[in-house]
Amino acid sequence: MQTKTQLRLIIGVLIVVGLGAAIYKNQVLGFSFFPETKVNVWTIEAKIKFLADGGPVKVVLNGADNTTNMVLLNQETVGEKYLYTKEKSTDGTGYGVWNKESAVGEQVIFYRASAYRRGAGTAMNPAPAPLTAADQMVFEGAAEEAATLVVKQIKEVGGDSPLSIARSLLSMLNSADKQSVQVLLHNKKEYGGFIGLSQGLLTRAGVHAVKVKGLLLDADSRSQKLTSLLQIYDHNKWQLIDPKTIELRTNDNFLLWVSGDEPLFEITGGTDSSISFATNSSKVLASRASIAAGKKSGAMLIDFSIYSLPLAEQNTFKLLLLIPLGALVVVILRNLVGIQTSGTFMPILIALTFLQTTLLWGLALFLVVVSIGLFMRSYLSHLNLLLVPRISAVLVFVIIIFVAISVISLKMDFEKGLQVTFFPMIIISWTIERMSVLWEEEGPRDVFIQGGGSLFTACIVYMVMTNKFLGHLTYAFPELLLVLLAIILIIGSYSGYRLSELRRFEPMTRES
Repeated sequence: MQTKTQLRLIIGVLIVVGLGAAIYKNQVLGFSFFPETKVNVWTIEAKIKFLADGGPVKVVLNGADNTTNMVLLNQETVGEKYLYTKEKSTDGTGYGVWNKESAVGEQVIFYRASAYRRGAGTAMNPAPAPLTAADQMVFEGAAEEAATLVVKQIKEVGGDSPLSIARSLLSMLNSADKQSVQVLLHNKKEYGGFIGLSQGLLTRAGVHAVKVKGLLLDADSRSQKLTSLLQIYDHNKWQLIDPKTIELRTNDNFLLWVSGDEPLFEITGGTDSSISFATNSSKVLASRASIAAGKKSGAMLIDFSIYSLPLAEQNTFKLLLLIPLGALVVVILRNLVGIQTSGTFMPILIALTFLQTTLLWGLALFLVVVSIGLFMRSYLSHLNLLLVPRISAVLVFVIIIFVAISVISLKMDFEKGLQVTFFPMIIISWTIERMSVLWEEEGPRDVFIQGGGSLFTACIVYMVMTNKFLGHLTYAFPELLLVLLAIILIIGSYSGYRLSELRRFEPMTRES
């Protein structure tokens, strides 16, 4: 395989993997490409009240189920001297259990969870298994004839669309203007109420329907009950429909709590029980909510990433992840524009110093230190010292300059001067040495060209590193560094003219 073909293949793989991972985190894990994007995080509190009989007490609460786009974050509970555990049933449904050896009188238990909407998912459950005869509701006598007639009529009106069939049925049940419907509604309690009856008739019509209960998170509420809806499987996705208004409900703000005939809560050793819900919302940065949700779900891109590190190390990597951006700026300015710098990556190190000192004060301190260092280095050149001792002497001079500037600044109540210690001493020493040698060999013009180019490049790198949008992208989407690497490889294969070299052809345009 030719070298160019290998390079193109590597570049293609880097771009596909980097962009693919970033898009996945955005669409599936809910990471935002913009740093200031916030999401609504809902706090849901369930309050369980009951009277204990005086013996052992056990409370079981069906946990809120995660949907594709409604994610549970923190969960906590408050119950005086109750032992709380989380358990799962055989079908994977999670629930909380509170136990107490003995309790008497009124008992109150609080369950609190945080949830937020992630992405734009539509499926709330996996695709259902094909319906069988065992799934159909059993009617007897006149109810059987009425159910057969109603199913026939809704199929004729609704056609082949499950959603249209469901709407036709609910419209018929709500109007109750036909005798067959009245017969069924008369004994609706036997079939699980209005929604249970609707589900049974839809199942007989070949429509996958599930009765669900959940919270509608659309406004803060001090007291709220679960809302009962029907889930209809239509065209490879689940749709929520209100059985009373026959309107479709979006699952963007619906937190599924109970599905099918699951009990909401059960109490052993107590009577006169009740449950109520309170909700409120708050704004949280989307990236913070996405990281918390990813950690809870065990997403691989979260578990095996910098987000799994301690906060101190994460803050360190926030800075380190900015360095490739600086490298890209240096590559563009040197290889495409043609700006000369003193050292390849010295502008990046200077820019990192500017992050601590701010740009203007950093420039001023850098010019002061380098100017004094060049003056002292010019004196050393007359002593004919060897290379290593000479650079070591320059390093000592740089440290003395740092100390002098710091002490003088402190005496003058000028604290900005103390920031000179942020400059890397070794790099400054080498810079002074390189500039001094360049002065002796090429003259002051080249020194000013390379020194000015270094400072200009450092300023551009500083502005890139301090850009909030770019900083957010490198931290939230570190996989985009693969795309950045691909861009560097593309520039590395460029062998044409730099922008600064085009001025050589300017006389030809005047002659023509």
